[in-house]
Amino acid sequence: MNVNNSLSKRVSHISKCTQQHMDSRLKPLELSSGSYPFLMLLSEEEGINLEKLSRLAHVDKAMTTRTVQKLIGLGFIERIQDNKDQRACKLYLTAKAKAVIPIIKEVLNSWINQITLDIPADKLEELYSMLDLILEKAEEK
Repeated sequence: MNVNNSLSKRVSHISKCTQQHMDSRLKPLELSSGSYPFLMLLSEEEGINLEKLSRLAHVDKAMTTRTVQKLIGLGFIERIQDNKDQRACKLYLTAKAKAVIPIIKEVLNSWINQITLDIPADKLEELYSMLDLILEKAEEK
């Protein structure tokens, strides 16, 4: 297999293009491609701790801590001490974050629609199925 035609190169390039697009579109909201995924994850499951958020985001706890601190400073997340464990904190979205979630979803959906516009629906379903299989294998490590 030619390394220049590798799956990882293509996926990486798509990811970088997506990051650039999201960075430019979310900049007015004071968000970036590195921070918005944490808001999206919390919108699906509020009240989780840093450790679980790290696992869901597939990043280390130090990165999660830095990003959460930034989002707290920007008024998107609040940290509330866990009543059951005084050492632990739970994370919740603020009203400000809840207001931008639909905007983030629209920007992301618009981008996905733009980059998949010329792919027929059946081929797109096939692509997603193949990517799911690849992801499953990748997560086996």
